[in-house]
This record gives sequence, structure tokens and C-alpha cells, in this order.
Amino acid sequence: MYLMTGMSRLDDGLKRSSMSLKISSAQVSLLRKGHALDTQQVRDKSGRRAVSSWSEYIRHLQVNLSEHSNVQGWAVVESRFELKMGSPFRPTDVQLGLYCEGEEVAVGYADAQGKWAVRVEGLKRPAEELIFEAHARLSLKRARSERKVMYEVRQGALSALEVADRSRTQRDPQLDLVLPELTKIRAGNFWMGRSATAHRVRIPRPIMVGVTPVTQALYEVVMGENPSHFKGERRPVEQVSFWEALEFCNKLSALEGESAPYRLYEEGGRRCVEWLRSSKGYRLLTEAEWEYCAKAGREGLYAGNLALGDLAWYQDNARGRTHTVGQKEPNDWGLYDMSGNVWEWCFDEWDEAAYDHRFGEQQLDPVVAHSPSASKRVRRGGCWLAFAASCGVSNRFSGAATQQTDDTGFRVARTL
Repeated sequence: MYLMTGMSRLDDGLKRSSMSLKISSAQVSLLRKGHALDTQQVRDKSGRRAVSSWSEYIRHLQVNLSEHSNVQGWAVVESRFELKMGSPFRPTDVQLGLYCEGEEVAVGYADAQGKWAVRVEGLKRPAEELIFEAHARLSLKRARSERKVMYEVRQGALSALEVADRSRTQRDPQLDLVLPELTKIRAGNFWMGRSATAHRVRIPRPIMVGVTPVTQALYEVVMGENPSHFKGERRPVEQVSFWEALEFCNKLSALEGESAPYRLYEEGGRRCVEWLRSSKGYRLLTEAEWEYCAKAGREGLYAGNLALGDLAWYQDNARGRTHTVGQKEPNDWGLYDMSGNVWEWCFDEWDEAAYDHRFGEQQLDPVVAHSPSASKRVRRGGCWLAFAASCGVSNRFSGAATQQTDDTGFRVARTL
């Protein structure tokens, strides 16, 4: 597994050309890929063929190893290209995908000079022995991957005709009014757990995280129902099972034009899930991501640097119910209700001994996913009826994946 900061999904619906360079200490040799290009012709005003493919405007697509550390297992790889004179595209319209040994590791956009550099981590072999490949795609208006984009010349100007996929979900106009506010959480390292269970973890890429738990108003717009016991549009949704939280993530992602992050299926009469990590859609946090976000760069008992009563709704102050999200103080990264109000589902399956084998080397983006049909899942953060200790940022708790209780909701995130 190769990891990088800012990793995002490849736009498979866009046209591509590809070349690769084998980088070695002795020489740099050019290799041209043998697979066919997915091309569309661009025509001039008279309808005649102007160029065989937009990719013919791309010249000198190169990959260079600018710096690396074989000891630490990382490398900075730079891709660059030139455009032919008279090209109707700009360098910033070109999306570049980076592959290492045939595996997708990064995707991004070139700058005005046709350059793009990215740091790749988790290399298991010396960087100079690896094969890095760069793939170029045209992406006018940075079209989303579920759209098919055709290009033609009209009166001398290039325009994009976006044809939405017929399977695209109909968007509810009320969605814009209730969409969750997301904040960007940077990549970084932290100590996960406390005391004897503490171990070093790296979150390798930035993520967008919901500032509050999912509200009842948002859940109802997306799912068409509100299962909550304590009703209130701005209260957190509850009485939602783990499986229902996944279904919500898939539906909200579709409404926002993103691919589903989860493949949900049945096997032997049991519900199963596969996390499709290339998706940039809405998803649950992993347990490691949740604790990283809750701690917000500091070691403390709760999600913030204040007394628990200022940060959370819990047994001592909640008066036996949930409360409107965002009323208490946030933590240092601007996240509300990470302690108290409702427990939050995480993607990981429950394993009480999950930390037992994590000592020694740093853990890279750990996720506990032994079985796609695990019957118990992780819950974090405490709730309105929890004791203070249960609201701690390192406290672990489980729940049956099928349970629907009025103390449990969830928060969404997106991979960048």
C-alpha cells in the first residue's frame, strides 16, 4: 500500500494518455503503455477532424524522482508536461494521475507551468528501483467522475457539453439547506489510546470532517424518514443502526454526485460491507481518524481544553435527552459534540484486543476490518446518558451493528 497526502479518486470517465518512466540510479528509460486510449475527436467549425485526440496536445509527459528517503520509505515524485502551440486547453485543465508499480497512489491538477509534485509514503523498496507512471486526463471545469464529458469547437471557442449519467440520483432542492458543514483536518501523527495501550499512529492524508453529528433534518431529506426518539431538526439523528448509517452515506454521496463509498451486499444471509477507498463520497470516520479528530493535536481527557460541562451533553447536564448540535464549545479544530450528546458509529469492527499488537513501529492509518459481516462495531464519544469517563476521547465502546438506540448517531467525513 502506497500512501500520500491529499489522495483522491481517479476520474475514469475522462480521456487519458499515459507514459511511464522507469527511474533507476543508472538510467531513465521511456516506456510507452500498450493499451488503447479512450479518445474523442475535436472538430473544427466545419465539422472536419481537427486533431485525433485531445491527448495530441500533450507533449513530453515526464516523471522525475526529485527527492526521497529509502530509510523512511518516502519519495517526492514530480510529473510535468508541455502543451502544443495553439492548444485550446490550459495546463490547469489537465488532471494527472500517478501510479507506482501499477497501483494508483495519487491524483491532482497541474499548475500553470504543467507541473505537479506529490510526496508518496509507505514505500517498501528503494524508490530508485520502482516504476512510476503518469497518466494525463483532460478535465475542463474539473468535471466529476460520474459525468461523461464531450468537447467540440463552436465559433472558435472550446465548450464542454456535460451529459449527466442517467443513473444519477435526483437531487432534493432542500438538501442545500441542511448539508453538513465540513472542516479540513490535516494529516498528522498522534498517540492513540492511553497509558499502557498508547501507540503511535499516522493519519496520512487530510480529510473533511463534519463539524457536528448528522442532524435529523439532513437525515430526513436524504432517507425520507426520521427515526429519532428525541425529535428536533437540529438535534442529532439517533436510533440509526450501523448499516443504516452506511446506507445514508451512500445516498448522500449519490445526491452530491460522488460514487458510493460502500458496497453493501448479503452473503450467507448476513449483511456485509466493503469500503471502496477510492471514493470521495461521504463516509464514516475510522476509529483512528475519530480519535485523531477528537484530540485535535493535544493530549486531554475530553474533546476540548475545558471542563466537560462546557464541552458535552452527558449524564450530569443533559436532563435525560439529546440537545441541538453545536451548542457546547468545540475542540481546537472546530469540531462540536465529539464528547457527549450521542455515541458516534465508526467504521471499524469491534475488537477488544485491537491495540495488543500495535506496539513498536508506527501504525499507518489502521482500520480493524477482519470480517465484512462483523456483528459488533465501534462507537465513540459518549452520549447524553453516559458518565463522564465514557465521554473521554480515548474511551472505546462497542454496539451491535443492527441496534437502533436513542443514544447513538454518527458523523460523516470525506477523503480528499
